[in-house]
Amino acid sequence: MSTRVPPFVTVLIAVSVAGFGFGVVLPVTSVILENMHVATPVTGLMATVMFAGLALGAPLVGRSIECYGLRPTLTAGLSITGLSMFLLSFGVSLPAWFLFRFIMGVGFGAIFTSCETLINRVSTEQNRGRNLGLYGFAFSLALMAGPVGLWLLKFGTWLPFTTAGVLSFVGAAAAFTTIPSLQEHTPDLQFNRAFLKRLRVSLTAMIMCGFMEGALIALIPIYTLRRGFDEVQTGILLFAFMLGHGGLTPLIGMLGDRIGLRNMIKLTYGLGSFSFLLVLCIPDSMWLTALLLLGGASVGALYPLGVGLLAEVVSPEELARGNALTTFCYGLGSIIGPLFPAVIMHITVPASLFVVAAGLYVCILMTMLKKD
Repeated sequence: MSTRVPPFVTVLIAVSVAGFGFGVVLPVTSVILENMHVATPVTGLMATVMFAGLALGAPLVGRSIECYGLRPTLTAGLSITGLSMFLLSFGVSLPAWFLFRFIMGVGFGAIFTSCETLINRVSTEQNRGRNLGLYGFAFSLALMAGPVGLWLLKFGTWLPFTTAGVLSFVGAAAAFTTIPSLQEHTPDLQFNRAFLKRLRVSLTAMIMCGFMEGALIALIPIYTLRRGFDEVQTGILLFAFMLGHGGLTPLIGMLGDRIGLRNMIKLTYGLGSFSFLLVLCIPDSMWLTALLLLGGASVGALYPLGVGLLAEVVSPEELARGNALTTFCYGLGSIIGPLFPAVIMHITVPASLFVVAAGLYVCILMTMLKKD
């Protein structure tokens, strides 16, 4: 089936819509709840429940791709996300919002799993890293645009959610009209220990990406403020991390095509270890901007590299469920990420955030080198 719009372009549209929705719903919901004087743990749980939906819905999404195809699954994911956004705009009811955020997480999981499966199917070993790098870049760029929802908030609490909802339905229309009908595989697959062993590098990378994103995006502001930086400097440092997270992933992906995705993952762990260890040496300097830029790149690159490596170690029949597993692991890491380092920081010192980050990277890198 031929289409005027290449499927890869539609994937970039879909993931950009998802990134913008992510960027809108997280800060806007937090601000609304804060203005209502809702307890901070409840606000944190509201964010966590979306990642729980993403993780728990991933196995169903993988099966949906196998049974119904990529086009209906991606269209449904974008539509579910858009509908959840509209429902959020009707008014604040905490029980309802918890439900809508969970359903929204399932929708996001359908978007990510479908897009990544499609990219892996239409890419070759020569361009997979580049394509997935562009995919990660599109998501991160849209994610950074998401906080415009805070500006829209002054015109009404409904407007940010409605805007993101409309864009989600536009993405759903694009997916339905441009994604080709690909032959799907529906075997009775048994994901045994041998299968998981083949995927261990990819799944570990996805857990670490979710963990590091959740931990560092949430806790870098706390670290910098406690180290004596003001709000403006804190914003600059967090932006540097986000810029590295998305802006450098295409370059890392293209380098991965040249030297191999597995080797690139090892270099990424090494880059993160180096950056986060140096943060401990110059805690009060704005040189942290460069280190957090590199650290952000080491986190953001793990997602596309992990997804790309998956396609090299599984058969076409296993691809949809393999991508569903990577989505599940990313969601799992995102749930754990903000909690564990926060507890460590609370009972020790702020710098323990980067001790945890560097320590995990070093341990995983040493394990990979030992197995090689």
